[in-house]
Amino acid sequence: MANRSGHWRLTDPANVPANWRPRSAQWAWLELVLPLFGASVLLVFHKPEYVPAIFLQQANSLGAWAAWVLLGAVGGVFAFSGLLVAFFLLYSPVYLAGKAPMLMGKGAWADGREVRFYGLCFIALSVLLALLLWDWRWCVSAFLLITGFAPSFWRALV
Repeated sequence: MANRSGHWRLTDPANVPANWRPRSAQWAWLELVLPLFGASVLLVFHKPEYVPAIFLQQANSLGAWAAWVLLGAVGGVFAFSGLLVAFFLLYSPVYLAGKAPMLMGKGAWADGREVRFYGLCFIALSVLLALLLWDWRWCVSAFLLITGFAPSFWRALV
């Protein structure tokens, strides 16, 4: 929709054509590798006998060193993803408490997508806390799954 000659205004800035294309290949691997790694960690967490034999031997061969390097690199990315998930989950009650007057209509404008994101983070935190009270293994399993699928979740929520 043109508001002046030659100038175009988008009615929904969240729906700009730049958001329509698939994610760049630079970051697309995260949406494939992290869920697979998270599922593998979850499998080894519940069934330690499924640890690959290459990780049980001494690292004398080049293949064993390469496997450990790959495990360390992907594990580091996975750990960083877990830290981001933990931050957003733990910050969500603080954010929502700060936005409470705005949500009640007594303050300035609040971004609906941002409030929805932190609201869903708060729900995820509540579910994780309920699982922690029930059985800590289920809580760890759910957190591992959330961490593995974090890039896909964030992309879907925001």
